[in-house]
Amino acid sequence: MRSSQGGGEVESAVRRVNPSDIAVPTGYRVEAVATGLTFPTGISFSENGEIYVVESGYSYGETWAEPRILRLEAPNKTEVVAKGGKNGPWNGLVFFDGSFFVAEGGVLNGGKILKIDKSGNITSLTENLPSKGDHHTNGPIIINGHIYFGQGTATNSGVVGEDNANFGWLQRDPDFHDIP
Repeated sequence: MRSSQGGGEVESAVRRVNPSDIAVPTGYRVEAVATGLTFPTGISFSENGEIYVVESGYSYGETWAEPRILRLEAPNKTEVVAKGGKNGPWNGLVFFDGSFFVAEGGVLNGGKILKIDKSGNITSLTENLPSKGDHHTNGPIIINGHIYFGQGTATNSGVVGEDNANFGWLQRDPDFHDIP
């Protein structure tokens, strides 16, 4: 068995998208509405039915890109709504009451929950969450006007190991650890 070197280090030829490769129950169908995205992690719909997708901006193995919210305007045509800095991954996307809510995983500066308006203005609702390790700040969802999100742990088992060094965060933040 090959050891993992992180999802961001996987190399492959251009991926062919074929909806018929996906098995779905009778009565359902699959169609590609966008390709060429970089680390997509969430999708949401506006009050008008517009489709938005969030690209994380980070993948294990220390692969960095710009986290973004994109509006899908037509098949394979997008418009950037908002851009983030180098503190990904952005994950989860929910549209509520005229704004987007995104979890910024926070591999460099700690996790955040962001509120982003349709003009791309970003407000941090909470920050400095402990998410610099394997598992990040995730979500969010909104139920009855309340925001809920997940808070990840530094490791899978509470023990910092060789895999953490391979993924990069141990070199960045050697004192980071799980909080009991």
